[in-house]
Amino acid sequence: MENRMASIRKRGAVWYFTVTDADGKRPERRGCKDKRITEQMATVAEMEVAKIRAGLIDPRELNRQRQAERSLVEHLSDWHSRMIASGATAKHAAQSLEQSRRVAAMVKGASLSEIDPPHTAKKADRERLSTVTTRWLKSARFADLRADAVQSALADLRDSGRSLATCNHHRTSIRAFSRWAWTDGRLADDALVAVTGFNSNTDRRHDRRTLSDDDLLKLIEAANRGRTFQGMTGPARALCYRLAVATGLRFSEIASTTPSSLALDRQSPSITVAAGYTKNGDAANLPLPPDLAADFAAFVVGKLEDKPLFALPDRGADMVRIDLEAAGLPYKDQAGLVFDFHSLRCQCATLADAAGNSPGVVQRLMRHATPGLTSRYTRPTNEALRNAATAFPSFRPTQPSPAQVPIGDPFAVSLPCAPVSAGQSLALNDTICDPIKAEPPSHNPLEDCNIGSLGQSESLSDQSAPRRTRTYNPLIKSQLLCQLS
Repeated sequence: MENRMASIRKRGAVWYFTVTDADGKRPERRGCKDKRITEQMATVAEMEVAKIRAGLIDPRELNRQRQAERSLVEHLSDWHSRMIASGATAKHAAQSLEQSRRVAAMVKGASLSEIDPPHTAKKADRERLSTVTTRWLKSARFADLRADAVQSALADLRDSGRSLATCNHHRTSIRAFSRWAWTDGRLADDALVAVTGFNSNTDRRHDRRTLSDDDLLKLIEAANRGRTFQGMTGPARALCYRLAVATGLRFSEIASTTPSSLALDRQSPSITVAAGYTKNGDAANLPLPPDLAADFAAFVVGKLEDKPLFALPDRGADMVRIDLEAAGLPYKDQAGLVFDFHSLRCQCATLADAAGNSPGVVQRLMRHATPGLTSRYTRPTNEALRNAATAFPSFRPTQPSPAQVPIGDPFAVSLPCAPVSAGQSLALNDTICDPIKAEPPSHNPLEDCNIGSLGQSESLSDQSAPRRTRTYNPLIKSQLLCQLS
């Protein structure tokens, strides 16, 4: 016979109780240091189980009530574990967790300065600030994550000087946490679905540019001759830059590669990135140019197969900046566009597009889901745009059209004038002669057309302007009527 009686036991200073739930399982639950209160908690749990079996209580609602009593520290930790188990990269999971913790702590009243470490912070400082964040979150519950409170926290993040794109990343993370809690049965609904983002196009702080072929070669040559930076030698940096340009691999993807990722003994050499390290979650196998493959063959001699291919620093942008400076190239140009490590990926798309490859080929190379995303990575230089414009064929006409001739020019070849005899009608009886066949007049036609000193024909002085003519110019009419039959 199934044992449904509650039992309690002490572990250390705390009492625990066990009750058979509606599914027949007997999970152990934490009570408190007082034995009598723990027994009362076990009795309440038994009553809840009895009501569930009688259909008086929805077990899902009972579970949500229990989850509502838990700290957000526990829920966020569970969410992080679920992301890792679902195949998310460690970097993505850690970043999403950090951003969600930051927003939740700000909802509880924490200031950004006491929980957000700067980029230059040391490991000890980061751990200390993480402890401060945890202290704020211990008292936080699901009920604190209201849409208006989260929206206000994002506004505070914006007002502190963070870019709108950064604020949107925090919004994405905290909303993903809320949606997970809802789908996992911890919340009755997704409370943060109404939280809105910001238009990051109005606050572009890190727009990238590409380099001309000559400047890119300057950068690579400067790196090849450069000093070691954070364990990364100059020749290794030059090879890394060439790999990024040839394949479009991201900094984190290159960091995941090992000598075993290279296939150099084939007719078509390539490099492979495991699915767990790519942004789209699919394994990437990308071809290598022959010269790059030959240099890699010499580079990997003596390296262990399971060790990283490059000893990359923490930040790729810092590495690129020292080589830009050595090459005499600015990190940020006059237009405010920057060149960092990810710009090498833009360089890949731009060069592939300039080589005449179809949009589909460039999209496959960049591993983008849509052509529109690929178009954002093609950044033709001003020189390339000028070359494209000057390569157009000329469509200049061989002879100017009548519309191109200045109206006030009485000597225009396209509108010849003929002498007007005395008493001849000024009605337009004949068509205008062909401007191409017309010979330029050998004398001033104004003398034959009786144009006065004010540019008006004496014979037209008493006539009114024709209808449907907004501006009456006798000079225009005299030119059109000079050729009479």
